[in-house]
Amino acid sequence: MRKVTAVLLAAAMAVAGLTGCGSQSSNATTAAESSQGAATEKAEESKDSAKGETTKGEKTIYVIVKVLGNQYWSVLQAGAEQAGKELGCNVVVVGTALESDIEGQLTLLQNAVSAQADGIVIAPLDSVSLDAPITEAYNSGIPVVLVDTVIKSENYSAALLTNNVEAGKVAAEELIRRMKDQGVSETEDAQIAIQVGSTGSQTINDRVKGFDEYWKDNAPEKWQVLNNDIKVNDGDISKAVGFCQDFITTYPNLKAVFGPNNGSTVGFVTGLTESGRTDITMVGFDFSAEIETMIRSGEYDVSSVVQRQYYMGYDGVKTALEMSDGNQVREKTVDTGVILVNTDNVDDPEVQSMQECNHSCI
Repeated sequence: MRKVTAVLLAAAMAVAGLTGCGSQSSNATTAAESSQGAATEKAEESKDSAKGETTKGEKTIYVIVKVLGNQYWSVLQAGAEQAGKELGCNVVVVGTALESDIEGQLTLLQNAVSAQADGIVIAPLDSVSLDAPITEAYNSGIPVVLVDTVIKSENYSAALLTNNVEAGKVAAEELIRRMKDQGVSETEDAQIAIQVGSTGSQTINDRVKGFDEYWKDNAPEKWQVLNNDIKVNDGDISKAVGFCQDFITTYPNLKAVFGPNNGSTVGFVTGLTESGRTDITMVGFDFSAEIETMIRSGEYDVSSVVQRQYYMGYDGVKTALEMSDGNQVREKTVDTGVILVNTDNVDDPEVQSMQECNHSCI
């Protein structure tokens, strides 16, 4: 059944496959033909470097991240590779160059099925578009473990991710608290800007949903979230920085910004830093070098909701490997949790351990 499915998948997308080597990092990335500029060049150059040797006799787990080389995904990749070393399996890590490259990720998934992977760990770029191909991979008999983002159906083996609705609520609560502490009056007109990496990511959509739900119930009525002007940067940091500058120019009452994913957060951090707008409060996601520097500077009013993506990668590979041996999971969906990081706890041991991973994984 698996072989038949692989043939069908390969026929649907006649694109050359990618292979990589076990617990050593594959620096491979691929992008759809529509990817442009540096992203395309990087994707094309890495096709050759994807080739390697896997250890014979060991099972092979494919790990398909969203954007290979992105700081957030580098941490998840490090967890996956460490699992490969400790558990004795080949781990092949691949990813796209842009969050908008849904076709590229589809190709990577089909390549993994064609290679008859023993397990697939994937962070879907689009919860709707990837639903059918992930379902087909799952129905072929390959354990499919979702990390970070779910699909619309229940056709997967397990999922390791943040409860993103709750994480969005944590972000909204922190932003409201900080704005009040900054002296923004409840009767003052205040505008809050949001930009996202993708509109097709269930992860991002859930965070924005949780943020809006908490905001509606708890924020002063005159504090307006600019939901009619949410920018989509497609994971392109230069676009994200430009959008931050656009918000600053367009909205004179801009008092705060919210970045529900790593790329959007980095864009806001860079844009606020370049413009010197220390008066604008910010809450972002993840623990990039950029937001760590902003937090440590003490000049900006900022917090970040930090996920435990290293464990998503490690436990994702572990779960896929165990299921390839016929074992079943106790819980299909596991919430890996978040930590709210700001100047008060940036040097706490748990946060520092994440900081060390970020620095060593990039």
